[in-house]
Amino acid sequence: MKKRSDIKRFGSFVKRVVILSALFGITLFLVYWILISQSDRNPLKEQSKQTGRMIFSMFYTAMQNGWGQKEIDAMTYRINHDNKNLQVKLYRGPLVDAVYGKRQGQDSFTMIDRDEMELIDNTTVRYHYAIKFEQACLQCHANAKIGDDAGMLELTFPMGEFWVSSTYVFKMIVAIFLVTVLSISFVLYIMLKRQFINPLDEFVVQVDRIMSHKDLRKEISVKTSIAELNHLKNVFNKIRAQLADSFDSIKQSAEVDELTGIFNRLKLNQVLAQCGQNELKASIVLFDLDKFKLINDTYGHDVGDEALKRFASVIRENLKGRDYVFRLGGDEFMALLPNTSAQDARSIAVQIEEQLRMTPLVTDKGMIIIECSYGIAYSDDMVHTFDELFRNADQSMFTHKKAKNVAR
Repeated sequence: MKKRSDIKRFGSFVKRVVILSALFGITLFLVYWILISQSDRNPLKEQSKQTGRMIFSMFYTAMQNGWGQKEIDAMTYRINHDNKNLQVKLYRGPLVDAVYGKRQGQDSFTMIDRDEMELIDNTTVRYHYAIKFEQACLQCHANAKIGDDAGMLELTFPMGEFWVSSTYVFKMIVAIFLVTVLSISFVLYIMLKRQFINPLDEFVVQVDRIMSHKDLRKEISVKTSIAELNHLKNVFNKIRAQLADSFDSIKQSAEVDELTGIFNRLKLNQVLAQCGQNELKASIVLFDLDKFKLINDTYGHDVGDEALKRFASVIRENLKGRDYVFRLGGDEFMALLPNTSAQDARSIAVQIEEQLRMTPLVTDKGMIIIECSYGIAYSDDMVHTFDELFRNADQSMFTHKKAKNVAR
């Protein structure tokens, strides 16, 4: 039985789906953003690279026109002075220093093989643009080869100066939308399958099993934390139990004699059908109350009913657990004794007759001594010879009554 705190309403289920979908979507988007930020197609990197290439082109053109260190420093100062939000630093590499000597006032730096970008305090971007020797550079730098590191250009600017193209914005919106839809769909599918689909499938399977086996006592057991499904399961189990009780009550009413509480003719037919599956050796004993009509006429039918109840009770007390007793109608009863010889059956009948005689029925109108007659028949194959067996037992009872000089 689940704790009440573990059982959720459907609204709570939807809330959990939304929350988990949001967390899943944020996780996917962060992964996506990390991958984009590390790739060369990062728009911030592309913009910084374009700016670095443009500024280096200005320096390169100046150097081709014969500008020296003094002019280059003056150009750097003007760029930084005219663009308050952009700071530029130019670093010369060892191969350049080997030709022109070390540049005075240059800060120490580490050469890089490819462009690098870092975010400072989440507000400022620092971009290092790697300068490589090209074919035209080799006219002045015979000590270098194409692709060697010539130096580095450093750009520093605030994030506010970063602009994004409408195409990139559109792609990001589409990406966020797809990630959101996929996240909700994925989480919803997993949770629906776990909390609804699987429990409902199991519910249907168990119902089908109950119907096929006709076992209304089998309880439905479904694992789910959804309150509505638990309520459906509990209601079904309650209805199933009520139907089982009703079915057992109807079955018992159909098979049991209402007055005496022992089996009736319908149950006898069912037992005979079951016996038909095996060759059964058995004895049957027919019982009949003596002078029952006189009891009814003298004391009334209420007392007659009490006599029948007493008669049935005594017979049932003297039978073994595997034996059957039936009321065939009126004051006529039959005991079916499987695997019991005629001699043993006679001993049981005598015992019943004596106990009945020794326990009088006490009524408001006096004490009544109940007596009975009986007839016995035995067969090695009861099912196929039951009618004949019954006639033999009936004839045996007639002989017994005649010997006692009692009318039927």
